[in-house]
Amino acid sequence: MKVLSTSVPIFTRDIEAAIERYEALTREAVRERFEVTEQGIEIAILGSLTIIAGPEKEIGALRNLRATFIVDSLAEYDAHLRSTGATTLQGPRPTPAGTNLIVRDVEGVVFEFVEPHSKESFHVDK
Repeated sequence: MKVLSTSVPIFTRDIEAAIERYEALTREAVRERFEVTEQGIEIAILGSLTIIAGPEKEIGALRNLRATFIVDSLAEYDAHLRSTGATTLQGPRPTPAGTNLIVRDVEGVVFEFVEPHSKESFHVDK
């Protein structure tokens, strides 16, 4: 059970402008971009940032996210989180990036855990 990387969510109404701003700020290019068409949400990933745009009602539980953890085994984390008293807000469910789970920990902080389709492109943060 390992965290492969961590990402900070950024919510925006204009994903194109946000991408331009954050590429300039981080000096990194978008490495992955996709849509969750059934929800009308667009996502762009660059560096350790996840830019999210979409209708407010569809963003829902995502709006309260503080961080996303890319993990090697969502099943293991799901069991571990439940054993520590975390509350599942959404998932596990498939997404274009993999399978995700959104939880609220005992302190009330909302986190997303994602097991990606391919773990090869992620590294373990030190």
